Amino acid sequence: MPKKTELRRLIRNFAVELAIYSVLLVVYFFAVLRFLGGFLTRLAHTHTLLYAVVGLALIVAQAVTLEALTSALMHWLHLER
Repeated sequence: MPKKTELRRLIRNFAVELAIYSVLLVVYFFAVLRFLGGFLTRLAHTHTLLYAVVGLALIVAQAVTLEALTSALMHWLHLER
């Protein structure tokens, strides 16, 4: 039976992590849309190459930031990964 309890805990922790990550991702999306939307639109129309570089940088920054925040929240909630 220890395996079943461990599996339940793993699934619960995964669901909590997924929920936290989903909320953070939606907040990030609307923040970028609100604060960088106009800038990114102008950049896309005037400097396509720079727009691509900025887009890639935003993707990397999002991944690193959201992973760090999710990990910190999981640690704060005392949930194992």
